[in-house]
Amino acid sequence: DFIISRGRLIVPLEIKAGKSGSLKSLHYIMQKKKLDYAIRFDMNLASKQEISTTISLGTTLAKSEYCLLSLPLYAVEKLREILDHIRMTG
Repeated sequence: DFIISRGRLIVPLEIKAGKSGSLKSLHYIMQKKKLDYAIRFDMNLASKQEISTTISLGTTLAKSEYCLLSLPLYAVEKLREILDHIRMTG
């Protein structure tokens, strides 16, 4: 839904109103730009997942691998601190 930067860190943000949803566009941008981290805000409890999936790029398949930090919607107010933590710990 959004892309945010903090210093040299670039992180896509996915915002979901419910508890689930497709992440096709997120997988695509993560693979295309070779980014390491993405954040999803939704109605679930906080979690950290190592994502490894195969996506279609026209007639070819490509692997998309990245770390997805899932956070409850109310945590959006802490986004700056979360990005700083990712920057510091990599």
